[in-house]
Amino acid sequence: MTSALAHQDDPYTLPLPTGDTPVVLPQWIRPGNSHHNARFRDALWPLAPLIDNPGVDLTAINWEKCPRDLHGQVKLAAWTMINGRLRSTYLQTRGARARARRSAGVLQVTCREWMRLARWLHTHGITDLAQCDTDAWRRYIAQRWTDRCSRTEAEKILGRLTDLWLFDQLSARPAGIARPPWDAEGADDFLPPADTASAGTENSTEPLDPQVIGPLLVWAIRMVEDFADDILAGWAEHCRLRSLATTNRTTLSGRVELEALVLPLLRAGAQLPAMGRQGTHKLARAYLAGTTGASLAQVDQLNVRHGLTSLAAQRPGPCPMQVPVTGRIKGSPWRESLDYHEAAELMRHLGTAALVICLYLTGMRPQENEAELHLMQHSAGSR
Repeated sequence: MTSALAHQDDPYTLPLPTGDTPVVLPQWIRPGNSHHNARFRDALWPLAPLIDNPGVDLTAINWEKCPRDLHGQVKLAAWTMINGRLRSTYLQTRGARARARRSAGVLQVTCREWMRLARWLHTHGITDLAQCDTDAWRRYIAQRWTDRCSRTEAEKILGRLTDLWLFDQLSARPAGIARPPWDAEGADDFLPPADTASAGTENSTEPLDPQVIGPLLVWAIRMVEDFADDILAGWAEHCRLRSLATTNRTTLSGRVELEALVLPLLRAGAQLPAMGRQGTHKLARAYLAGTTGASLAQVDQLNVRHGLTSLAAQRPGPCPMQVPVTGRIKGSPWRESLDYHEAAELMRHLGTAALVICLYLTGMRPQENEAELHLMQHSAGSR
């Protein structure tokens, strides 16, 4: 009587379902979800009532794979997991990795793991979850790792099995399965050895030699620490000028500014702002438009009148941007100015430098990330 009252007053304990009770209670089904909702007695539980994303597979739990003698107990724990919530005290002690609600896919995988345990128990003559004591847990988990799996996957499996104990406790009729020993003692001693884990979990390859990675790492750190501010500012200015070039309207002031920049260079026989491509140079139309406020049409008109394309190919010049240069090499500025057409290349080098640092800190190996290594070598060689 006292136990029954305790369950009745416990907000985390759900009423005992009947054969007609919906698999997913109404409060967990969003308005507009019209998927079929099975009943507790059914052998197939579609989880579609929990899924609102049309791009997600509609998963289901098939109870025909669960032994009949353990069928009811495992099914009740699963129904409690679908519709119940873990106690807040448990979530507080377990941190962010514990979740009060689970997705349909996680529910399906968890129930499959429970049924796998049930089949093992049935094979070993255990027909009641209350008989699954600490010794049974230890024997089962030792056998479970005979199927090769990584330590990461093994940790997930231990968590799914722990869920059976947790939600059994929240049932209106607990089966009394014992607490898994790894939940009390820690998981390390119950995980498969590192040398039997699947490939990719434990990295046995020797790291890059410090004499190889050292100079590249020094370059990468300096690139990030000393030049990142300049490069990011240059890229922002490049994007701003490019945007202006495509949106500037044809105005008298734009034409005046354009001619004030270009015509003195023509009269002096000086270099013209140019961009290089495939061994040739062309007039830097976008740079001129963005810098002077002229439209691209006005740049093209001036080009036609004075033959700027051929002149730019004969005497190509830089396209400096009005961005302060703060980076230093031995006390001197590393650039006189940042060029409009080098902004994208410098951004690639900066990204490569950041990648070198991240991969080194995460233990990159020579045989790993071949594309990234190729990118590093290319960038380091052209710095």
